[in-house]
Amino acid sequence: MSVTIGDALQAATRRLRASGSETARLDAELLVAHLIERDRAWVIAHPEAAMVEADALDALVGRRASGEPIAYLRGFKEWHSLRIGTDARALIPRPETELLADAAGDEIERRLADGPVAAWEVATGSGAVSIVLGLRFGSALAEGRLSLLATDISDDALSLAAENFAAHGIRGVALEHADLLEGAGDGRPRPDVLIANLPYVSTAEVDARWGSLGFEPRIATDGGFDGLDLLRRLMDEAPGRVAEGATILLEIGAGQVEAIGEMAPAGAIVEVVSDLAGLDRVVRIGLGQR
Repeated sequence: MSVTIGDALQAATRRLRASGSETARLDAELLVAHLIERDRAWVIAHPEAAMVEADALDALVGRRASGEPIAYLRGFKEWHSLRIGTDARALIPRPETELLADAAGDEIERRLADGPVAAWEVATGSGAVSIVLGLRFGSALAEGRLSLLATDISDDALSLAAENFAAHGIRGVALEHADLLEGAGDGRPRPDVLIANLPYVSTAEVDARWGSLGFEPRIATDGGFDGLDLLRRLMDEAPGRVAEGATILLEIGAGQVEAIGEMAPAGAIVEVVSDLAGLDRVVRIGLGQR
């Protein structure tokens, strides 16, 4: 008996809903669209079409029912109007991180008006933020007016970032292995703009394995007891490694802005950008005027 897309969607939705998914119908539509290589709108509009990949869908639905993120099942995340390759080598780009990418781009653009700029993204993961910057400032990179270095402590993440750079035609952005500000950047100018989306989730939350946290690499999520371990380290190291008058841009978790402000060097100007939910999400720390 042939199975239609409508039948497949209904069965997948029931199974996902029973597993506790709050987005069961959306998940089912995305998985069907992925398998038949159509967009979600087409799937919704053609319930009568044959679902010839029913067995493959059953396998994917089973993985999704166990909690595996849609981004890993499809192999990409639609983020900042881009398709970023995703798998278990790195954190899945979050919508909130678009704010960090935009803030970094605006800061670089402002500084380019005055002269050459050096920027450094720490903990690049999938490379998403640096890809946005590489696309926005392709000419500045090619002309040598901007130097951009993306680093990560995970070789797995760096390999995924390299694949994503290649897929998006990113040129002129260097990838290096580094533990925060140690072990990379030799021979390069100190960064005028330092960008970081470090792990800021507490160990207890990671241990609870809620949502995608049970599948993403722990090195990309676990920020220690209060989620601030790596942010503390970065703020300790930064004053001695960045250029005079540098700007530090950090993505943070809810309720962490006060602690970040206390970590900032004396005399620094601390500003906050909120996300669409009104939560403090990006902190801009100015270490003086350039």
